[in-house]
Amino acid sequence: MSTIVTVLFFVTLTAASAFALTDKYEVVIDPAHGGSDPGVALSRSVNEKDATLTIAKMIKETLDKTENIKVILTRSTDIDLSVVDRKTMVDKATTDLFVSIHINAGFGNKSAGYEIYYSSRKGASSDNGESKEIVDDMIESRFVNDSIFFAQLAQRNIEKVFPREGRGIRDAPIFILEGLSVPAVEIELGFATHIKTRKKLDDEEVQKAIADRLSKSIQEFFTSSGE
Repeated sequence: MSTIVTVLFFVTLTAASAFALTDKYEVVIDPAHGGSDPGVALSRSVNEKDATLTIAKMIKETLDKTENIKVILTRSTDIDLSVVDRKTMVDKATTDLFVSIHINAGFGNKSAGYEIYYSSRKGASSDNGESKEIVDDMIESRFVNDSIFFAQLAQRNIEKVFPREGRGIRDAPIFILEGLSVPAVEIELGFATHIKTRKKLDDEEVQKAIADRLSKSIQEFFTSSGE
């Protein structure tokens, strides 16, 4: 029992001070789709894969100017990249936050608004003893809590670009998020099937505004987490 308590105390301190122990952070930004997978269409010449890549590059350009945040893009060109390959990149990097950027599509032209997803689905249970399972659960809970915290920041900031269009933060079994041992979210920026939204998402000024708000969210995440 004392061993479990000691381990729990250590993990609690580690979780609480995770971002306070270092002033260097690494973010993996994932522009959805790419290559032969265009995603949803925004116009005759622009698809989801193009808009998400543009926004991701803008985020990287902004955060590269900071001294303490390193940005890694899962893809920086129009290439095919599987979900498994994207997740492998996150696992190989010393990632502190993962953000996957998407554009939604509805069953009709009335669906509108942006959504932010996280996943609380647990991985396979451990057979290494009770204390190991408790520690794993605590660490996983911290990642989920941090994911929700970032989602709240992103929701508040994206609201500046799409006022009163937030559809909420949702817990769902999103494949690209499942099993990642980092704070992770998937952001659906709006519905390409909604005419007004589609035009906005195809506008470079709106894309820049989205990138700026997400860059701000990432900076706020590490600043707040480190306090």
